[in-house]
Amino acid sequence: MKFVDIDNLSKSDFELFVAQLFEKSGWDNVEVTKVGSEYRHGDGGVDIFCTKDKKKFAIECKHRKITNKCTVEDLNQLITGGKLANVKNQILVTNTYFTSEVEYRAFKLGVDLIDRNKLKDLFELNTSEIGKKIKPHPYQMDIVNQCINEFTKNNKKKILIELATGLGKTYTVAFIIKELLKEKKLKILFLAHQIEILTQTVISFKNIFGIGNYSFSGAVAGYTPEDKTDFMFGVFDTIYSNLKNFSKEDFDIIVVDEAHHVPANTYSKVVKHFNPKLLIGLTATPFRTDNRDVLNYFGGKEGHMGRYDLYWALKHRWLAFPKYQVHGHDVSQQKIDALEKGFTLDDLDRSLFIKEKDEKMVQALEKKAETIENCKAIVFCRNIKHIKHLIKYFPPGKATYAYSNGMDGDQRRNNIREFREGNYRYILTCNLFNEGIDIPETNLLAFLRTTNSKLIWLQQLGRGLRRTNKKEFVDVFDFVGSVSRINEVKSFQKAYEEQVIDKSNINPNINIEKDSNNLSEKHYDSSMQVNWNFKGAAQVLKLLEDQKYNLLELEEAVSVLRSYYEKYEEIPKIENLEDNLNNISSDQINTLFGSYYRYCNTALPFEREVNEKYFIDKFLMYCKKFYNETGIIPSFQTINENNTFNNLPLLDFNFIHNNYGVGRSYKEFNKLKKQLIITFDAKQ
Repeated sequence: MKFVDIDNLSKSDFELFVAQLFEKSGWDNVEVTKVGSEYRHGDGGVDIFCTKDKKKFAIECKHRKITNKCTVEDLNQLITGGKLANVKNQILVTNTYFTSEVEYRAFKLGVDLIDRNKLKDLFELNTSEIGKKIKPHPYQMDIVNQCINEFTKNNKKKILIELATGLGKTYTVAFIIKELLKEKKLKILFLAHQIEILTQTVISFKNIFGIGNYSFSGAVAGYTPEDKTDFMFGVFDTIYSNLKNFSKEDFDIIVVDEAHHVPANTYSKVVKHFNPKLLIGLTATPFRTDNRDVLNYFGGKEGHMGRYDLYWALKHRWLAFPKYQVHGHDVSQQKIDALEKGFTLDDLDRSLFIKEKDEKMVQALEKKAETIENCKAIVFCRNIKHIKHLIKYFPPGKATYAYSNGMDGDQRRNNIREFREGNYRYILTCNLFNEGIDIPETNLLAFLRTTNSKLIWLQQLGRGLRRTNKKEFVDVFDFVGSVSRINEVKSFQKAYEEQVIDKSNINPNINIEKDSNNLSEKHYDSSMQVNWNFKGAAQVLKLLEDQKYNLLELEEAVSVLRSYYEKYEEIPKIENLEDNLNNISSDQINTLFGSYYRYCNTALPFEREVNEKYFIDKFLMYCKKFYNETGIIPSFQTINENNTFNNLPLLDFNFIHNNYGVGRSYKEFNKLKKQLIITFDAKQ
């Protein structure tokens, strides 16, 4: 059956479906308690009993219309039934979702919740974290021992643990806390920015600490705990709005998941409010796009531990492997020869990467998708406007979309659900699937004309790399077509290939001999192949290698502006440039690009329709003011001299050529002067 068919099941058939799913996922002694319309004596009315690693579980199933959520009454029914049957481990399962009050109360009651998304994961993967018996891997024990030593012997109060997605950040910190709890009783606060992260965290912690040994509570969805517990799991926003209810000494250990968020205002205020004995940050990406220092919040470089990054995780077979294809416009040798004499980043992008038409990109995706069984593709776009423009090129009924700002939460969840369960092949998104959301069945990633930073690109790439028993690799189609992305992919490939293998930390679930004997089908060999899918790629790569030192500063400057644009969706005004962009000066921009206009179009080549308005408005405003005062249009030299800030010219002749079709010379500028006079006179 298809997963979506569960909505058509009767209540009793849904219970059977859930029971079979748990049995298929390795649970033992799965027993449906209902016989006809009657429950067996002593079951307390609970629907299913089963065991996992010798622990008994009571499971209550609630089948609803998709628009109806499970309520506290459903939760209380499970609690009562579990108590009557004397079963502490309890799971509430539904084909829909839970109210926020249920999610809040489940923390304290120790109940595991399986909503429709998690049920789909169970259906797809035939595995669940609930009730797992966990032993630390060697790399996890290395981190645990290092952190314990730094805290107990060296009095280190702040630690940042870097672990790639899929390597078990939560279990690692749980093992650390378990060791510390052997010495004394401690109060722990676990912070995250999404409730989905916290609910998964609670499952992991219960696997380590058990049920009934410690008290749990949640501070989520605006609800604050009624009393202080051994473990509290809080969403940043809820804790922030209730800071007055917490003293600085309330918690002995505070763990911050996705710790790279901490420099942001709300997060930093929460972290700074408390004075724990030990502060632990968890992240896969410790360096932010805006260059703000994350390490400083967690003990500086000395506190940075683990450092098992994405390349390490790939090399040691913990993640699905990316089969990467970079799609670009065919490049002629003549263009390459001309550029070898000297170029800027903008010259290279403009000459070598003529952008593919949208329908051509979608056609290439469709051609690939046809070769992938049950293709599920996440398509990363640069903004909401881009999503709405692109989606019309996809086959009808094959593509949906999801984004955060400006989209109703229920609609977003419904679109994601229909993508996972229905016939949709693509989901178009921007700034949503960077972290915290997993769609494990994703087997194709596509980057379409994105202007994202390297950090965002790596986070998005990670969305497709979670390994499952059905997925060993993921296809990646990259249509970005820019020097920046080529350098990012090259550095990714280089970092992977330079990663040294530690055999003791290779994923034990991978059959190494089978992999090495069948490399034509397996993708965990010792090299990472990138398909540069355009004519002239070899010459372009050589050209970039020859010019790598010249490009280094350019890349850094480009990254700074892209990071600003990612956050504000606008470019800073030239007069406020140095106040808004970190670690870059107007002089540097002038040296590297010659003008602010060229800097913006180099860093944000696909946002020109947004950027051009700023420059056109500044240009016309100055020309009109000068014309009204003198009766003539100023020369280009005069325009530039009076629109230069801190030695950085606002414009260059590329602006005139791109927007007014005038040739690249001062003589040609006289043609534009006549046009401007006619325009200004007409508006008088």
